[in-house]
Amino acid sequence: MHTRSKNKDSTILGVEDERVGMGTDEDYGRNAEFGPGMQESPPQKRPRNSANATRAPGRKKQVRNNHGLLDGLMNMPIDIFTEVSGVDASLAYTALTISEITSHLLPIDIITLSRLNKFFRNALMHRSLIHIWHGSMRNVPGLPDCPADMSEPSYLALVFLKTCTKCGDSARGKPEGELRVRLCEMCHFEYLIPIEEVPAAIRIYVPRSNHIIIPEHKLLNDQYALSEDVWDLQAEYRERKQLKDENALGVWIHDKTEKAFQRQKEAEVLTQFFDRLDDDREKELKDLKETRRLGIKRRLKDLGWTDEDIPSKSGSEHYRAWNALVNQPKPLTERIWEIFNRNWSLCSRPVLLTGIKDKVYSTLTLQVREYGLFPGSIRSSSRDSNHEVFPSLAHALALPLIKGLYETDWTSEEMEAKLEEHREEIEVLVNGWRSQVQTHFLSQAVAHDMILRPVLVSYDGNPEPFITISDDIKRLLRADSIFYTTPLSEDQKIPSAYISIIFSERLIWTPQTAQKFVTPKPLNLEHIFWYPEAHEAAREILNSMSKPDVSYMEITGYPLTHIYMCGRCHDTTLMSWEKMIQHYVEQKQLHSDVQKDLENLAGSGIMYNDIHDPALSTDLPMIKHHATQVQTKIMDVRDEGLGRFQMCKLCEMIPSVSEVVVSQSFILRHLRDVHGIIKPKFDEHYAPKC
Repeated sequence: MHTRSKNKDSTILGVEDERVGMGTDEDYGRNAEFGPGMQESPPQKRPRNSANATRAPGRKKQVRNNHGLLDGLMNMPIDIFTEVSGVDASLAYTALTISEITSHLLPIDIITLSRLNKFFRNALMHRSLIHIWHGSMRNVPGLPDCPADMSEPSYLALVFLKTCTKCGDSARGKPEGELRVRLCEMCHFEYLIPIEEVPAAIRIYVPRSNHIIIPEHKLLNDQYALSEDVWDLQAEYRERKQLKDENALGVWIHDKTEKAFQRQKEAEVLTQFFDRLDDDREKELKDLKETRRLGIKRRLKDLGWTDEDIPSKSGSEHYRAWNALVNQPKPLTERIWEIFNRNWSLCSRPVLLTGIKDKVYSTLTLQVREYGLFPGSIRSSSRDSNHEVFPSLAHALALPLIKGLYETDWTSEEMEAKLEEHREEIEVLVNGWRSQVQTHFLSQAVAHDMILRPVLVSYDGNPEPFITISDDIKRLLRADSIFYTTPLSEDQKIPSAYISIIFSERLIWTPQTAQKFVTPKPLNLEHIFWYPEAHEAAREILNSMSKPDVSYMEITGYPLTHIYMCGRCHDTTLMSWEKMIQHYVEQKQLHSDVQKDLENLAGSGIMYNDIHDPALSTDLPMIKHHATQVQTKIMDVRDEGLGRFQMCKLCEMIPSVSEVVVSQSFILRHLRDVHGIIKPKFDEHYAPKC
């Protein structure tokens, strides 16, 4: 026996069969879901015959309780509800009066009213007033219906009372899934059994929690069952087994299965209801914070603050202080504003000093650009090209002279004078930086004995657009000049053209690099390497197109870049130029791996041709241009293939080959080109994809 719940039960008032539910446990959720009830009044004592018998009775002691919205109603005399035209006529009028008052109340108000005194308790628990509970439920949008095997009072107490079902203590968590209880931390240990400890014969019928974490248990499964549910089901199961009646046992199993399934559905609906409440509450808190933030900013601007004076950089110390004071779900009253203003005055001085530093930073950026040190400035328009490397602001601030200017506190006039004074020195530093970048890329190719031709022609064969470009830049802008950056593993080298790398590594000035807050970044190119396999694949593809000297800028496509498909295999994914190169590199490696697999499959007779080999005699092009620019999924039917998708059964036998699933007509081409089978057989060489 659980003494805590027993003590609570002893305070609950018993009622007759006409009350809602079947008894005290049903009405109140087995124990004290309604909290402590009202005790029966003790028998009146017999008066003593004494000289003081005529003394006026002492003033009755009053108990103060916080009843919230119903505080006024609780203080009203009961006579208002009972004395109309005599006690005999009070029941109908009482029902009518209570119904009118309670039609606008929420379930939590009805529960509170039922705990006011014995009169309301007996009235609201009477079957004739069940509509009051139903009416309060309708006042809560989206509240799920009461389960058929629960009474309305116990159901609403479960949903809206934040108290432990077993002991009555505070329990702020949500109801425990299918268990239909709220439990405090102590009752978790006392009343729950890990689902693994439930006998296997009844485990599937036992209601269980969604997810409860009890660190001391350290179980793989965090589902639990109520011990009383387990005992009851176990007793019923043993009783059915002892009868040795298979039909009766089957009926019992069917009934318990249906009930378990129904419990699961009801628990899921209730969980969704609580999730919606959480979302609504979260939105309400967010709106409160936003209203408070806007109100504070408005008042600060009235005091002369500007947007630049208010911290905006997430993660900074000043922003964290600002965020702690502003982002609170509390209304901005006059008292709160006084407290905020007092606390913010302590934090505002560092913020203002930071703002002054930012203005010096902005002055440096502006002056450097105006003096021709960055592309796009009025004195350096000739450098405005998307293939010319140039220090981004982060790289520029790492140059020794510019870094010194930035780290020294100067006024705008002093900064302008210093830049003019050191203008030629800064130009030398910038040109040296640019030369260092280009030299690194060219030296990577030379290290692999690759001498790139300084020849570039447009897609139509015209070299004129590239006449003004230096030979070194021409070498780097070729479509077959392919590099890679240090991969996460050796199997993850991603081909990248020179243009792609200088953009991704911020080695070129763009509007995106002119940020307000930039950390100086010294130049580091040690992670950029020449990719010989990708260069060879690109050269073979370009030769097959009869455009060996085309530039990367023209072949990559703009504004859409994924405009190519492989012309040799079943893969219909739209690819960029670099992705297409990667595809051919991977397919060459795959063919090598397949040959090793076939050595272990001696006697299988499987052939696997390298259809991506440029020397292969075939009418299929190495690359196809997707003129319509429509994204095609990898498993879509190609233009030459119709019908049901088929799977290559020969490729399924080779460990290193991924699944090949294409249209029925194209599978025949695959079997002929890849496996050399002129007359493939259904269900032997290919089969429908299930």
